[in-house]
Amino acid sequence: MTAPAKPRKGARRAAIAVVSLIVLAVIAYLIYLNVPDHRTALLVDTSRSRVDFGAVAASVGSVARNAGERDAVSLRRFGGECGAADNTAELVGSGTGRGGEIDSAARGLSAAGRPTLQSGVLAAIDDFSGLYPFRGLKRNRIVVVTSHGTDGCAGDQRAVMKAVRERVSAAGLTLECRFVGFQVPDGQRDELRDLAGACGAPEPRFVATPQELDVVLRELVVPDLGRAEPVELPEPEPVEEHEFMVALMTGWGVKVTGAPVTCRAATGERDPERLQCRFKVAEGASVRLTAKVTGPDPNPLRGNNPEYRPTNTPYWYGCDEGPESRTCTVTMNRERLSKAKAKSGGTPSTSMAACVTTKDPAAGALAMACAALTGSR
Repeated sequence: MTAPAKPRKGARRAAIAVVSLIVLAVIAYLIYLNVPDHRTALLVDTSRSRVDFGAVAASVGSVARNAGERDAVSLRRFGGECGAADNTAELVGSGTGRGGEIDSAARGLSAAGRPTLQSGVLAAIDDFSGLYPFRGLKRNRIVVVTSHGTDGCAGDQRAVMKAVRERVSAAGLTLECRFVGFQVPDGQRDELRDLAGACGAPEPRFVATPQELDVVLRELVVPDLGRAEPVELPEPEPVEEHEFMVALMTGWGVKVTGAPVTCRAATGERDPERLQCRFKVAEGASVRLTAKVTGPDPNPLRGNNPEYRPTNTPYWYGCDEGPESRTCTVTMNRERLSKAKAKSGGTPSTSMAACVTTKDPAAGALAMACAALTGSR
């Protein structure tokens, strides 16, 4: 009986080569499936500023949720103490399908610290320098959303430009930078233009409203939208304003701040017109009123009683906080408006008035007048 022929070495090598090619093809295909078409890093300014950071967070979260299925998005923040390791941090690493995670992370942020713009931009560039996460096949982009045009820790802004320019050059990346200035002060816009130029980026997009921010971020992050046409926002519905009055019933000199007009009365003032302050509050709006008592003591007992101590801390009636409150917030809400009655002779209803007084014994009658005027008793 003839023994079976052993496979020749050449045939075995050919078989191994075929298997290796198949394995390599499978690996290449799996890598291809994980390489995004577009990769975008969202770099968000979380430093302390006068802007509504909640609007920024909402826009960032929304645009991340709308990214394409094969588009990778990441989230990094900057803002904090100068030189601190955590003045910039990547919150969500680059990957597809992470819109919900980025949305949650963005809405959980709060504004604090200085604008560490240089640290944020340099770290965002470094995020693209490794082999993994994979870069995008079609586009790699950093989108900086900032409310500042300067770095709060660098005295020489030219040094910031130089550091950014060198980092981009050293990284050797085909990397786009785009800058969005949300309510950036006019005096800082030129610096932000210079920083964009150091990154090789076009002119920053300056926006003033959350609606404009939504439009620009969608254009820069969501692919194939092209440059957005100017958006015609609907004219806002006119908001009705309602007259409100603050009565100054302290007996002392008093100044009230927070109102859109000046509210002030001198010690011992008797003119009724000078003891009231009238202004308008838009429906749905709030004002926070603060009173400061000043001037000479109106209490006649002061000179006859060496143990006398004035009780001149201001307190309020007719405010959201309730009667005898130390603070006063006035919100023109439905509850207050529903309680308002028709005006008679120019006198507002009790729900449309607040009154500031003190607990000084000499002002007892004034405190009673406050309570009656605001309907608190």
